Amino acid sequence: MKNPVILTSPQDVHRHVFELWRSAPLRASHADGGFIHDIVEQFASLPRLFCDSTDDRLERAHFCSWWGVTMNRTYDNPAIEDLYRLHEMFHAAFMPYFPGIGFDAFHRKMEDNELKASVCSEIRVYFELPQLREIAFPHPIYADRFLTAPAMQTLWRKNKPVAIETLQEARRDVMFSKPEHEMDLTERWIRRFALQNRQWSTCWYDRYLEIESHMFDFQIRALQGDRSSAIKAHAEWIETHAAEDPDDHIPYRQEAALFANIYWSNRRRYEAEFAAATKTG
Repeated sequence: MKNPVILTSPQDVHRHVFELWRSAPLRASHADGGFIHDIVEQFASLPRLFCDSTDDRLERAHFCSWWGVTMNRTYDNPAIEDLYRLHEMFHAAFMPYFPGIGFDAFHRKMEDNELKASVCSEIRVYFELPQLREIAFPHPIYADRFLTAPAMQTLWRKNKPVAIETLQEARRDVMFSKPEHEMDLTERWIRRFALQNRQWSTCWYDRYLEIESHMFDFQIRALQGDRSSAIKAHAEWIETHAAEDPDDHIPYRQEAALFANIYWSNRRRYEAEFAAATKTG
C-alpha cells in the first residue's frame, strides 16, 4: 500500500468520496441526498483511510476494508469503478466487530457482510438508480432477473425494506442451498465464490482476532468523539504492519499471499468459463 489519505471528519469523508465518483448517477445521488448519500453517511460515521496498492496481485483480494483501509482501484468504465467503490464502502460502513469472536461465528459474520455488500452493489443499486444499468454492462447480468420480474418491481415500489430482504435471501439461497443442477453459470460462480470466502477466512485463522480487537477499539474511540486521535492511532497501526514488508509495504503480507493464489486461480477459471459461454451463446 502507498499514498495514504487520512480523512478525519464526516465532511472530509463526504468531500473525498464525492470527488471519486466518475458516473453521473452516483454523483447525483450523493449530491441530492439520495441512496448513495445515505451509504456514504454511514461510511463517514468513522474516520477513514484511503490508499493505492503497490502489488495488485497480492492486494486485489486482500480485503483491507475489513481492517480499516479503502483501496483505490481504476477501471476503464466509470460506472464499474463506482460500483467497486460502492461495494467496498458498504463493506466498511456496515462491518461489525466483536473481540473474542469464535472462528465459525467470525466466518458467518464475514459471509453476511459480503452478501449484503454484493446485493447492494450488484442488484439494489439498479433499483435505486435505474439509469445506471445501461451504462454499467452491455451484457446480461445477475440483477436482470430481478429487475425484469414484475413481482419484484411491485415489492420494490410498495415495500422496499422487504424487497431488500428478499433480494438478500435470494442471494443466500444461491450461495448455500439451491441445487446446483438448477443453477445457471452465473449462479454457479456465486456459489463458488461463497466457497472461496471460507478459504479466505481460513487464511486469517491465526490473526483474525487481532483485527477484530483493534477495529472494535478504533470504532468505539472514534464514536466517543475522539476521531482525530482514533484515526491517528489507526494509521500508525496500519503503518506498523506495512513496515513489516520491506518490499511492497503490504500490511499482513503473509495472509495476502496465502489467499492470492486461491483468488487468481478462481479468477482465471471464471473468466475462461464466461468467455466460452459468450462465444457459444
